[in-house]
Parts: sequence; structure tokens; C-alpha cells
Amino acid sequence: MPKISVVLGTLNQCDKLEKVLVSFETQSLSPDDYEVIVVDSTSSDSTENFLKNYHPTYHFQYRIQENKGKAAARNRGVEMATSRLIMITDADMIAHPNLLKTHLDAQEHAKEPSSFEGLTYNMENYDWPPKPETLSPYIQKNYDDHAKLGWYYFLTGNISFPKSLFEKMGPFDEAFKGYGWEDLELGYRFFKAKITHSYLKNAINYHYHVLDKNEEITRNYHKGKSARLFLKKHPELKWFLGLNPLSVFVFKQISDEGTIITFFTKWLKNPEASIRKKFAIWFLGEYSYLSGILSIKN
Repeated sequence: MPKISVVLGTLNQCDKLEKVLVSFETQSLSPDDYEVIVVDSTSSDSTENFLKNYHPTYHFQYRIQENKGKAAARNRGVEMATSRLIMITDADMIAHPNLLKTHLDAQEHAKEPSSFEGLTYNMENYDWPPKPETLSPYIQKNYDDHAKLGWYYFLTGNISFPKSLFEKMGPFDEAFKGYGWEDLELGYRFFKAKITHSYLKNAINYHYHVLDKNEEITRNYHKGKSARLFLKKHPELKWFLGLNPLSVFVFKQISDEGTIITFFTKWLKNPEASIRKKFAIWFLGEYSYLSGILSIKN
């Protein structure tokens, strides 16, 4: 029986998914010690055909289900898992050869049921293998290995926990159907139950998904929409979610059609990197996020 089960959901990501699954073929663990479970939310690309014909040396399962969002896909994957330990990742996260061994070792030596967060690198481009100078850690603070982390680092691109703990505290809330927050919401429940969450600097994977600045700004709007649902569940986190009186007041003074938005959009289009462009990216990203959480747009 596998010692650790990798769960990932996917939707129309076949080109990236192929690279991710191949990266699990070179893990330093024995293929008998782990399984990978893919839950596809009825992709319209070539994902189904690929999964039907994919036969790795490690244990492999897949399911195709109605698209009910990422949370539902992950919940189904955990249900299917045959091992007592779960690692959750994404269909665009390429695994380092020691990824699973590092998570497994940490879980097996934990004094109590715990969750562990690995080191995910964002990439500047799709060159593979990536050059170190093109990588930036998602968790930017330089924590020591096994340092205790806050619930806001409960990030499901690179996380592990016992299945029994998930069954007790979970599942992911399937009301989250858009981008973001379904993982942090579960992490907050773990935190309130005083479950330890620690950092694994040697559990590495690479986010094989490069967003341009316009895509990041658009994503912030959808992140804000999901944050609105988070706020309804946990209103005590209002300030953490960015709804302090000053930011809300400033936001409400700005019209989406107004000169301020147009002004910063022009800065964003500047092809050269500059302080003005960086500020425009920040400002427009914050505006989009608040648009989502305050539901100003449809």
C-alpha cells in the first residue's frame, strides 16, 4: 500500500499536467511508496485521452467529474486516496525529485498530526530546467526549515497532512468555486484547532504557470470575489482581508471609468520597468481585489 497519496485537480491544463505527472516518475521514493490521483473537472482539451493512456510506474488513479470547482475536485481525490498521508498539489506544479520523500519523512517523524508546507518557486518564463536567477519563492520570508507557519501559508500547491486530520477538520468548502481562498479557509480551521503547520525548505516544486501583469490584475478580482465568501464564514478576519476603513473609503472615491484608473492603466502599458509601473501594478491589483470583495462589479 502507498505511504503517501498525491492529490491534484485539473481543468484544461493537459500540456502542463503531462509535465507534472512525468516529474513524479523521477521521485527518490520507490514507486510502490506513493500514488498520484488526478481529478479532472470535465476538461474540453485532450486531458481525458491523455489520462486514459497514461501508465506510469507509480500507483495512479484518475476520475472525471462534473466541474464543481477546485475544492470539490480535491475533496474527491482525498476520498479516493489509499494511504494515510495526503499531499495536495496542482496540475501546474512540477515536482523536484525529493519532494515526496521530504514530506513523507516530516510526516513520519511528526510528534502529533500536523500539516507541512513546502517551498514553491514561481517562474519568470517557461524555460526548463529553470535558471536559479529566474525563480522567486512564493513564501518570500526566509524561514528556517521546520519553522512554524501561520494559517495564511496553508497553500495547497505544496502541502501535506494526515488523511485522518482532513477527515476530522475538512473537507474543503465546495462553495468556493472561483479563484483562491478555499485552501486558506481550511487552514484557518486547522489553526483554530491548534494544529501545527510547519515549513519544509527541501520539499520543492516549481509553479509552471507564468502570468503577465494584466492577468494578475484580473485574477485579483476573482480572488476578491472568493474573499467575500471567506469573510461571510469568518467575519473576524475583516481587516486581514483588506477591509480596513481607509482602504474602503479610498476605493469608494474612485470610479472604474474615472481618470485615476485611466491614468494608472497608461503607466501599466509602459514597456520599461520603472517605479511608476510597479506602483500602477500594485494599485490596479488592489483596486481589482476590492472590486471583487465589495462586489462592485457583476
